[in-house]
Amino acid sequence: MIFAALLPLSVLAQEEIKTVTLGIVVFPPLVINDSETGRCYGEVVEMSSELLKQLGYNMSIECIPPIRLYERVKQGEIDLTVNVKGTTALDDHATFIDKPVTNLTLMRVVNNARINEKSIAGIRGYDYVGERIRLVEEGYEFVDVPSSVDSIKFFFFDRTANLITYERPFYYFLGDNEFNDRTSSITLKKNIPTFFAVSLKSKYKDDLFKKLSAYSESFKEDTILEHATKPTPQL
Repeated sequence: MIFAALLPLSVLAQEEIKTVTLGIVVFPPLVINDSETGRCYGEVVEMSSELLKQLGYNMSIECIPPIRLYERVKQGEIDLTVNVKGTTALDDHATFIDKPVTNLTLMRVVNNARINEKSIAGIRGYDYVGERIRLVEEGYEFVDVPSSVDSIKFFFFDRTANLITYERPFYYFLGDNEFNDRTSSITLKKNIPTFFAVSLKSKYKDDLFKKLSAYSESFKEDTILEHATKPTPQL
């Protein structure tokens, strides 16, 4: 992947290199965890590493389930994450950069043979920007698992009649396969922004917030990922 030049070199002049921890949930293809090696990679991981390097930081990475992630952000053990706003367990413990990292689409997938059933697979700790509460009020019963991949597998193994999922992980898991007559999808929400969120307990919180904000205001693209991954102009 080609990353655009993110910041002028003068920003880093004479600055001490510090290390921050990016905590993030598995969210393919943006965040992928290799089950054999444990390596965490993907577009958002690579972009974050390159950006933080240019801001004067080395980055360590933790790919962990949401519940554990939010607790570690709360304690300041994770300096930075990427998340939607409106997550009860996170919002009071982090400050968000204004410009989104990227935008997401939320969907419900239905097993057409079980269309009247209310069981639904989801990710433990995810509020789904208010959709969890709405679905529970409509009588849906959540079966929560640790990650997006787990919830998708749970649905395809016929353990639930429904699945709530963000679009990108679902289609990444689906690969070259297509929907068949057994399943259908319903779009719940589009253009859901997800942001860098800096832990209020991070010892670098002020510096991180200042530099990430300045960077995000330095370009016209709507999202950080769009800007960072655009091809570099040829001279």
